[in-house]
Amino acid sequence: MLYMVECGFADPTREDNWNEWYSGPKLAELLSMPGFIATQRYKALEPCPAPYLAVHSIESPSMFTNPNYKANGGGRFGDWEPSLMTNWSRRLFGPLREMPDVPADRLLAMTDSRGDGMPSDVIWLDGLGWDAVSEYRNALALDASVDKRGIAVVPKSAGSAPVAGVRLYAPLTEKRRA
Repeated sequence: MLYMVECGFADPTREDNWNEWYSGPKLAELLSMPGFIATQRYKALEPCPAPYLAVHSIESPSMFTNPNYKANGGGRFGDWEPSLMTNWSRRLFGPLREMPDVPADRLLAMTDSRGDGMPSDVIWLDGLGWDAVSEYRNALALDASVDKRGIAVVPKSAGSAPVAGVRLYAPLTEKRRA
């Protein structure tokens, strides 16, 4: 199952430091928790309200009820003021167990519509609906508003010809495993 976290960051003067923290200690902390399998972070190539994307491969949503996760995991920003994280959303997708690796020489293409423009090898994910996330929604502020999401790993050359409705992301980190 994929746990996708999208957000922006409100202070450009501190953004590099925030990325260093999120890509370092924050991801290490998450990967040390039971239920996390792997993780990778990305940044959108084009400006958008939530340019940062973290995709965590998790065993199941039940890990969100783990006391360690509730005390130290999602929604915790270390010493960072939570108001700096803008346009924040968290969503769960299946049935894919683990996110494909996006190496530094490739991009992640992502869309929430079935329009043209995605490569033929797109992987379609099912967004978990309100019935599936309701048990965890209040604790996590999960969003179940996306029914389908398509993802594909594409060549960097795809970034030179953007397609409407398809967001392209460059990896900020390599894929890390628990």
